[in-house]
Amino acid sequence: MTAWATLVAMALCALTAWFVLDSNYKSEMSERFRQVYAAALRVSHQLVHQRAVPPALEDEGVSAMQVIDPTGKVVSASSQVQGQPRMATFVPPQRPGAMDRVVCDVPGFPSQCMIIAAMWVYAPSGDFIVYGALPPPARYGSATLVAMLVAASVIWLSLVAWGTYHIVGRALRPVEAMTAELDEITATDLAHRVPVPAHHDEIRFLAKTVNYTLQLLERALQQERRFTSDASHDLRAPMAAARLRLEEALTDPGTVDWPGMAKELLSDVERQQAIADDILALARLDADRSPQHERNDLAELARTELQHRPPGRVPIHADLESGVFVACDRQLICRLLTNLLDNAQRHAATAATVAVRAEDGTGVLAVADDGAGIAPEHRELVFERFVRLPESRARDPKGTGLGLPICREIAHAHQGTLTIEDPGQGTCFVLRVPLLN
Repeated sequence: MTAWATLVAMALCALTAWFVLDSNYKSEMSERFRQVYAAALRVSHQLVHQRAVPPALEDEGVSAMQVIDPTGKVVSASSQVQGQPRMATFVPPQRPGAMDRVVCDVPGFPSQCMIIAAMWVYAPSGDFIVYGALPPPARYGSATLVAMLVAASVIWLSLVAWGTYHIVGRALRPVEAMTAELDEITATDLAHRVPVPAHHDEIRFLAKTVNYTLQLLERALQQERRFTSDASHDLRAPMAAARLRLEEALTDPGTVDWPGMAKELLSDVERQQAIADDILALARLDADRSPQHERNDLAELARTELQHRPPGRVPIHADLESGVFVACDRQLICRLLTNLLDNAQRHAATAATVAVRAEDGTGVLAVADDGAGIAPEHRELVFERFVRLPESRARDPKGTGLGLPICREIAHAHQGTLTIEDPGQGTCFVLRVPLLN
């Protein structure tokens, strides 16, 4: 940053110096032309008021003066160009009667360019052309001006370099502290947080964003570890039970009821397969938060699911409002509804109910039962992975504890929510997803 700022300042200094020198050069050129014309006018006044042309002219503040008659003969000249041919060959027009040019290799001034102004003079003794000459100013101006520009540029560049280095360094010091703290963070220790600067600026916002991201990563890692631990425990239990049965059977193979043993082992395998399927479903939902959404009627989806559903322990009543269109993945919503209906029939006392309606810009799918209900302090806990309440374990020993977490992940994948509301008796799961216009 310091190098770039210094280079930019250097370019600006060079541009400014060129502009100053060019302006000074043009101003000096204008002043030289003014001096030459002023000297030519003074000579013109002499010729007009005198009957004869003086053989010699005063320098009149210029380098050389000449008076030329219409035939091109030099009739008078200043001391610098006495005896020299005419200084220039260009002739000014009669109107306006004056012309100026820069001419090189002027007689009397070899290897040098001169500013030459020519002017017609109409005197009593005849018509003449008066030439005056002055050397042009130096292109770079005076040495004093150049020295001042160089000194000012050096001071300015030094201030820019010093200021940029210290200001940028001070601004980036919190970034260095954040970098040092991030270097201490590893996959096994996400408890570190980067320091937040006191001043309110973009770096403070960056630090707060980094800390928030670290918090989310730590929370996700803890959840992943808990999920892995619970999954290992739930998978290990049926495997250990199956191994224990096999070891006991092999100690006395002749007395074992092998068909019954096979049924028990098959039950254990089915439980392991159910857990693996649910884990795979959760992994897919975590990896892909953007399923293929299509326009569907929630009531039609629920009606189709109820028609294909085999009879359960208790009947299911339907209250379906048609025309509730949402953007959803049909297969995922059907799986959510299946899980909720299984849960409702498992815990209901006499009946379960499924309802669809539109409410406050959302499509609502509610599944309720008239069972014992879930205590308010446990209504969020049941959405944790592998969490099973005692009543659930008693009613469904083979459950995986992943059905409700899968349902909530499906709701989140549709930018919706899945909550438990109090119907007065039993439990009511309510899915809300945005309505389509």
